[in-house]
Amino acid sequence: MIWALLAALLAVLVGVFILRPRVSGLFSGDFQGIKTEAFVAPVVTLAVFLTAFVVAQATTTFQRTNQAVSQEAASVELLFENAGLLPDGTGDDLQASAVCYARSVARLEFPALAEGGPAPETEWWAGEFNQQVPEILDGPGSVVGQVVSLNRQQTEARAARLFDAQPNLPVLTLAILVMAVIGVMLVITTLAVPDMRRRVLLTLALLLAALLGGTLFMIEQLEEPFTGLIRVQPAAVENAVARMESRLPAGEVLPCDEDGRPVEPAVVAIVERGETPLVVCTDVPYPPFEYEDPSGSSPSGYTGFDIDLAQNIADGAGRTLVVSEQPFDRIFQAVKVGQCDAAISSISITPDREEVVDFTQPYLQVDQAMLVPADVLDVAGLDDLSGSSVGVLAETTGQEFVEANRPPGVKIVEFDTPEELLDGLRTGRVAAIVEDAPVAELTTLGDPTLRVAATFPTAEQYGIAVAPGDTETLELFNRGLDRARADGTLARLEQQFLGAAPVGS
Repeated sequence: MIWALLAALLAVLVGVFILRPRVSGLFSGDFQGIKTEAFVAPVVTLAVFLTAFVVAQATTTFQRTNQAVSQEAASVELLFENAGLLPDGTGDDLQASAVCYARSVARLEFPALAEGGPAPETEWWAGEFNQQVPEILDGPGSVVGQVVSLNRQQTEARAARLFDAQPNLPVLTLAILVMAVIGVMLVITTLAVPDMRRRVLLTLALLLAALLGGTLFMIEQLEEPFTGLIRVQPAAVENAVARMESRLPAGEVLPCDEDGRPVEPAVVAIVERGETPLVVCTDVPYPPFEYEDPSGSSPSGYTGFDIDLAQNIADGAGRTLVVSEQPFDRIFQAVKVGQCDAAISSISITPDREEVVDFTQPYLQVDQAMLVPADVLDVAGLDDLSGSSVGVLAETTGQEFVEANRPPGVKIVEFDTPEELLDGLRTGRVAAIVEDAPVAELTTLGDPTLRVAATFPTAEQYGIAVAPGDTETLELFNRGLDRARADGTLARLEQQFLGAAPVGS
C-alpha cells in the first residue's frame, strides 16, 4: 500500500500550497487557526498504538501459518512413508503424488499466494489424493487408517495456510483508514495558524504524513504472511521433498516435473527418444468414442472415434500421441494444469465450458437419448417417468438436459462413470438413463435387454478443449480437423464407429 503513503504526502502539498492560502484569510474572531504542534502527540501516539497492535496480530498470524506449513509438510511426508508400507506396490502412485504435491506447494503455490491465489497444480495433486486414497482402503487396516488420517491432516493444514494467505483487514477498512489519514493531513495543513512559516509547516506535516502513511503501509505488509515484509518460507516443505526423493527407488519416473507440474510418465520416454509428444486427456472407457484397443495394434493403446481422430491429427503434425486417462469431472482441470495438451472425450461445446477452456471448431454433432429396459414398453420420453429416477453422468450435457426438461416428480441420480450409469439401469436403481445418442445406440447392440426409448434432438457439437490462451495448440488441432474433413477421415470414422453417414461434422 505504498500509494497510501504517497496519498498522505500529496495531501500535505495540496493543503500547504493550494488550500491554506485560500482559507487562512477567512479566519475571524477568536479562531486564528490550529496550532500544529497540538496534533503531534496524538498522531504519534495513534501511530505507535496501531503499529504495536498490527505487529502483535502479524506475529500471531505468522506463527500460526508457519505451524500450518510445518504440519502440512510432516503430514505429506508421513503419508509417503505409510503408503510405502502397503503391499504389492499399491501405494506407489500415492507416494509419487505425495512428492509431486510437496514440490508444487514449495515451488508453485508459495509464489502463487504472493499473487493472491492458490496454485492450480497443487489443487490437481490434492485431487489426486482424493482419487487414490479410496483405492487403498482394502489394505492393512492400521496402515490404511494412518493414510486416511494423514490425508485429512494435510487437507486441514493446507486449508489453514490458504486462509491465512488472505488479507485479514477488509478493503473497506483500509480505505477508511487511508481517507482518515488524508483528511487529517488536509485539516492540519489547511487550518494551521497563519503566522506559521510555510517551510516549518511543510516539514512538520510531511513528517506526520510519512508517519501515518508508513504506519498504513506496515499494517498491510505485516498482515499478509506470503506477500509482506515478513514472509513465511517453504523450508519445511522443501526439506520434506528432499527426504522423500531420497527414499524413491533409483531411476523412478515421477508424474511431475521438478516444480510439481503434472507430466505423463510416458512423455519422458518419448522425449528421450527425440520425439515430440502430443498428450490428450480422455475419460476411458466410453465406446464408441474412447476405449482400450482390444487388438493392441493402436500406437497409443487406445481406439475409438475420438482417439483415432486424435491419432490422425498427431500423425499429420509429426507428433507422438500419448493418451492420459482422466475422470470427466477433472478433465478441464487437467488441461489447465498442463497434464495434457488437449482434451478429446466426447465434449460438447457449451457457454459454461467456454469460460473455462478454449475449443476447436466442432467436429461432430450428436443428440441425447434415453435408455430403458427392453421390456418396459410404456416409456417414450421423460414425461412417462413421473415418480421415477433418471440416471445421468455427472457434469455432462445429458445431466443439463434432464435438469432442464424433467417433469415434476422425476428424480435425477448422478453417476461418476459410464459403467456405474449402466449398472444403475440394469440393477433397477434408476428407471432410465440419458446419455449421448451414439453411446446409447451402441449399448443396445451389445445388450438386447435394453432399448432406446427416445432420442432428444439437442444438436450438440463436440469440440477439442485446450488451455485458455494456448493459440498454438488450438491452431494445431484446427488444422488437423481441416485435414481430416478434407481427406474424408471424419466421414470414415463416423461410418466405422457410428455406423452411419456423416451427421453434422
